[in-house]
Amino acid sequence: MTLFLTKSGSATRDITRILTTWTWSGDKATISRELSGEVAYIEGSRLPVPEIGDLVTMLEGTEKRFVGVILQRSLGSEDSTMAFTAFDFGYYLQRNDGTYKFTGATPEEITRLACSDREIPVSQLPSTGIRLWRKFAGVKLNQLITTAWTLASEKNGKVYAIRYTPEGLLVKERSVNKSNLVLKASSNLMNATTKEDATQMVNSVAIYDSNGNFLRRIGDQTAQKLCGVMEQHVTQNSGKEADADAAARKALEDGRLKKTVTVNVLGDTALLTGETVVVREAKTGLTGVFWIDADVHTWKNKNYYTKLTLNCRNVMATSNAGSEET
Repeated sequence: MTLFLTKSGSATRDITRILTTWTWSGDKATISRELSGEVAYIEGSRLPVPEIGDLVTMLEGTEKRFVGVILQRSLGSEDSTMAFTAFDFGYYLQRNDGTYKFTGATPEEITRLACSDREIPVSQLPSTGIRLWRKFAGVKLNQLITTAWTLASEKNGKVYAIRYTPEGLLVKERSVNKSNLVLKASSNLMNATTKEDATQMVNSVAIYDSNGNFLRRIGDQTAQKLCGVMEQHVTQNSGKEADADAAARKALEDGRLKKTVTVNVLGDTALLTGETVVVREAKTGLTGVFWIDADVHTWKNKNYYTKLTLNCRNVMATSNAGSEET
């Protein structure tokens, strides 16, 4: 892996040898990826000094893995290293608002327009053919784009991953990889941790009409016996029984027992958020296909390892920004 620093109006320099450590990371809730590092710093020397606005490029062989702009840096009075953080161009979707009114536009058309208005390249978008009527007033562009694909998912049942790559914004259907990387203790799996959390559980949903009259209740009796009743209320508007039932089922689905799996493995740049892996770990009982919800790649002391947050469910990051255009 090789890292380069490019300053405005000057040559690009290889900074790999003066880096003491660096991390490259992303998660499903954030479209952009970031790269943080520490470089040797000697005042008055000719060593490259990262500055705000400099461009950082990470290459694996000849393939670009990351291109981003330094937007943070720090140096203490006693420090021998300078820390910096660069963000790829997907970050600008988080930092810019959009005001739009879409009438029968597809998610891919909405995405292309929002990115084009900020000169953010688009790499690949699936074709949905789904038409949306939606207005957004002062909404962050990443929320706008995520909302468009959330609405598409609700209509076609597909689950999407949205992330930025050096080639531009990528949206892809989250599906099981045909050639999953297998993580196992005797090979590349260093350690694994599982965590179960029922503190945010929803196992009962009561549905009321707009006047506050009770209509019906939907629940998970098994979860109630295990953890006690944890109820959420939903309002049913006139003639919208199916919508209320759908909202109740979604609340129950989202409120299931949360199981988080964290693994540390030998480094592999193919392990990215939105992809899948197979885990085989006897002590924790982990076995099967898992979805990557977050990844952190770390290089330090000539070692490279990756930390993954895994999910046994295929769940996309969702948003409900804006309002329906009638």
